Amino acid sequence: MNTPSGISTGTLHGVAWLTVEGRGNFQNSPELRGLVRSGIDEGTNRVVVDLQRCSGMDSTFMGMLSCVAVKLEDAGGCLHVVNAGGKNGELLRGLGLDEVFTVEDGTELVERGACPCPGVAAEPVAMAAVPITERSKQDQLAICLEAHEALANLDQANAEKFADVITLMRQQGRPEKAVH
Repeated sequence: MNTPSGISTGTLHGVAWLTVEGRGNFQNSPELRGLVRSGIDEGTNRVVVDLQRCSGMDSTFMGMLSCVAVKLEDAGGCLHVVNAGGKNGELLRGLGLDEVFTVEDGTELVERGACPCPGVAAEPVAMAAVPITERSKQDQLAICLEAHEALANLDQANAEKFADVITLMRQQGRPEKAVH
């Protein structure tokens, strides 16, 4: 079953634009990861994530932003999050993600041409909705674990904050015999 992920995508001048409609969460984090990986494979290593219509984010989504930022940097590119004002900006900055990628309350840097991602321009982009692909519980657990480990690796405060969650996910990811 494919349902809307709440993520739409488009490309402009070699820059991938992703908009998040509704919540960024564990359900659409795999689509975020997949879009960025596909883009890198196709030569797109600069990504803008627009949170203007994002009503909130869970820790898995924020961790996945960290994961894709590292992948983009490894590919010589960058991640730039725009319209991250209010609670979304507080969440990202509170986990130290503004140290990993650019977090902008509006689009001022893009509009002034001062964006740290070279070639990013604030122009309209034709967007296409991205469907969610059904995943097994184990696949979803692996994605959540990857995202939370990325957050924990950012700093000690995050490591302490997510230690119990990571431990639980690691235990759940093992075959039943190993959990008992």
